[in-house]
Amino acid sequence: MLGLIGLALVIIGIIVLIFGSTAPLLRLYFGDRSVISQLLWGTFIFAIGAVVLIFQAIQ
Repeated sequence: MLGLIGLALVIIGIIVLIFGSTAPLLRLYFGDRSVISQLLWGTFIFAIGAVVLIFQAIQ
């Protein structure tokens, strides 16, 4: 179950990184239109998902 949550976080992080500049709903959700902010949030979400997946793979 934890692996699925990690996978979902990785996918959401990738979506924010790739489509963040073109999706207006993502821009509204993150509060501003800064590309740097979208890159930081996408990287942060992706990193959390990757850590969860690595933790799940170790166990």
